Amino acid sequence: MIDLPVTDSRPLLTNPLTLYLARLAPSSQLTMRYVLQDAADRLGFEDQDIEEIPWHNLQPEDVIALVATLRSDGYAPNTSSLYVNAVRGVMNEAWRMSLISQDHLLKMRSVKGMAGTRLSQGRNLRRTLIQELMAVCAADPRPQGLRDAAIIGILYGSGMRKSESVNLELNQVDFTERSLRVTAKGNKQLIKYAPAWAFAKLEAWLELRRSMLKDGESDDPFLFNRIRRGSHITRERITKHAIYYIARQRGAQVGVKIMPHDFRRSFITRVIEEHDLSIAQKLAHHSNIQTTANYDVRDDNERRRAVDRFDL
Repeated sequence: MIDLPVTDSRPLLTNPLTLYLARLAPSSQLTMRYVLQDAADRLGFEDQDIEEIPWHNLQPEDVIALVATLRSDGYAPNTSSLYVNAVRGVMNEAWRMSLISQDHLLKMRSVKGMAGTRLSQGRNLRRTLIQELMAVCAADPRPQGLRDAAIIGILYGSGMRKSESVNLELNQVDFTERSLRVTAKGNKQLIKYAPAWAFAKLEAWLELRRSMLKDGESDDPFLFNRIRRGSHITRERITKHAIYYIARQRGAQVGVKIMPHDFRRSFITRVIEEHDLSIAQKLAHHSNIQTTANYDVRDDNERRRAVDRFDL
């Protein structure tokens, strides 16, 4: 256990961790709070609330020890970097609050996560599989059938993230241009496009939802609703966890394990296959083209066929 003296008793409003989390989107706050809680436990603060920990007293050797622990526990390099970046974010706030010197901050920034990469665990959902998913949704007579087809169509057809689809508002959709204005990571407003068939699935779902409204009731401002047992369409927005459940449930119906992010991976992979990497980067809205390249999840057989074409 690292013995760090508690030298600061400032209220939570001036706690560097609280300020760091406040800068993040709500979905990212949950992730980074979990990461920082786990980091605190590994640093010996398992009995303390993370808001009460004197983060500004951490030293570079503490973060180096944290990285070593993650490595010994088999964590992937990207996960290690996530932990380091979370601690670094808190230390940046500590510097802004004059709790640490610039020299201390630079030393903390010099610590890196473990080097290396891991093969992608993502799956490439081929066109035939998407057709199968549409078929099982069409065979479902419940409202879930139309809703899930619309969700899958928008996720796969536009390449958006599940958090973006959950937060979509009806007034952000242009049915004429087949475009969707989303607020993406980093609080960036982006325009995404989806094919006609995906918008047809969305319109079918919205038409059903409106037909279930009582006289005088206005339509919901968001796109996708929670549906309770008994096929009751609630007036509540769907959650990210529900998107995860839909992907797993519909995937199980066609005999494939599917994660929500597989739709985005498959969208980017298909654009790379049918167009090129630069167009895929623009449609994925990646600032770094290497990030786009990492989404290419074509299987080994395709790579082997590419090499086999090099005949003498």
